[in-house]
Amino acid sequence: MPTILVADDSLSVRKVAERQLIEAGLDVALVANGEEALTWLKNRRPDLIIADVIMPDKSGFEVCAFVKSNAALADTPVILVSGFVDEEVTRQAEACRADSIIKKPFQGAVLRERVLELLSTRKAHTPQAPAYAPATPGGDLSRGLRDGTTSAIQALEKRLGEQEKALGQASMLIKDLAARLAETEKQTDELQKRLTALEPAVASAEKLLQMLGESVRQATQTLGRHGS
Repeated sequence: MPTILVADDSLSVRKVAERQLIEAGLDVALVANGEEALTWLKNRRPDLIIADVIMPDKSGFEVCAFVKSNAALADTPVILVSGFVDEEVTRQAEACRADSIIKKPFQGAVLRERVLELLSTRKAHTPQAPAYAPATPGGDLSRGLRDGTTSAIQALEKRLGEQEKALGQASMLIKDLAARLAETEKQTDELQKRLTALEPAVASAEKLLQMLGESVRQATQTLGRHGS
């Protein structure tokens, strides 16, 4: 049973990868960072490695470079996963001779199919070149790397589409809130006008109360004199 080493500092990513690969009939070893991956590789040899680009201690690029420069591991396929794939990430992946790049968050099926494809390719081809050969400057990415980059671009386009949809919904919400605010301001203005209109009546009522109070006071004084 092929063994897959998964190195990622995200527990959720490790669990997703583990579940998908076990369902594909593969044995899975999990490590939480690049340093743990290198320690694991000192004593064992996996059939394929999945490494996150950004990890504590050692990056996925460093793990890949270690694998490809080690005579006993050089033919081991390496899939890099990254939350962001641009020209610089692609250049570094090519420099360390990674076999593929997958953008995360990824669909488990995409990872599983890529792993099985690389394992099949490795099994079908007996290496003819030395275990370690420097990458050709300016050379093209391997097919796997190109496929991985294409998948990453497609995933990015999908995500951009989702963000545009979310932006449209947010715009509609903002317009709705603006309309409600305008209505509230209109109601506030109307209430202010009504209050302003009531001010003379309130003033008249206060004056009437003062007059009634004065009348009551005078009546009380008159009754008091008659009583005495």
